[in-house]
Amino acid sequence: MAKGKEVEFKLSRVREISFSCTEFENGLAKDEIEKNLKIEIGFDFQLLKDDNEFSINTIIKYLFKSDEVLKYENQIIFKVKNIDQVIQHQEDKLNIKDEFLISLLSVVIGTTRGMMIKNTMGKRINDYPLPILNPKEVLNNIKSANQE
Repeated sequence: MAKGKEVEFKLSRVREISFSCTEFENGLAKDEIEKNLKIEIGFDFQLLKDDNEFSINTIIKYLFKSDEVLKYENQIIFKVKNIDQVIQHQEDKLNIKDEFLISLLSVVIGTTRGMMIKNTMGKRINDYPLPILNPKEVLNNIKSANQE
């Protein structure tokens, strides 16, 4: 079997799509917030094959009890050399090599966390940054959700 071409990627563009944040009530204790704060995270992938680009849209929601207190969405676009070695488009589905996607998710999660911290400066929600996430576990969760 012929050896595949070397795949390289670089961050091409980062675009903030939306950000909204509501302050917690005054007097709300930190342990009360921690106990009732839920974080939801979602990803959407798009192949821009003509441009050798791959984009990941990330949406993050912080829910306090049932109220949305933060919503953040961005798009991070990567330029990928030899993209066909790691991503195949079949019908309406993308088949992406795990190792490649884990690398991209690592960049996306860290970049998103930093942008959220910047946007929440001076607000109490800033005390609750997006936690450190294992990109391999994130990928497994994505796969599980897609099988349902």
